[in-house]
Amino acid sequence: MLVVEDDYTLASALARSLEAAGVRVVGPVGTLSAALRMLEREEGIAAAVLDVDLHGELVFPVASILWRRRLPFVFAGAFRRAGVPLAFRAVPWLPKPVPLDQALHLLGLDEHLSVPAEAVVEEELLAA
Repeated sequence: MLVVEDDYTLASALARSLEAAGVRVVGPVGTLSAALRMLEREEGIAAAVLDVDLHGELVFPVASILWRRRLPFVFAGAFRRAGVPLAFRAVPWLPKPVPLDQALHLLGLDEHLSVPAEAVVEEELLAA
């Protein structure tokens, strides 16, 4: 799973939680250019969690590639939905920090829900 998030603490916590749940994580990456490079290089990306606003750059070019490849993805963050391109308005949207159980379910990765990985996110965020 590709994790695109510009907040290091949130990105690290999400990546560790996903890995604890048995998901192979690509990244995390925190910029649009790094995310686009990952999509060019990595062949095993099967899903993604995308922070919409990456230090002022919008993640929609990454979403477009995932859409064309028919790969599931969710958006994360507090970006105004009115600014989302029409093609992506039906894409699920999650708050930050991303609730792991919801992300896995929305991305069709329910088999990973049995692992109590949410605790990893909470521990990392409390320690930060």
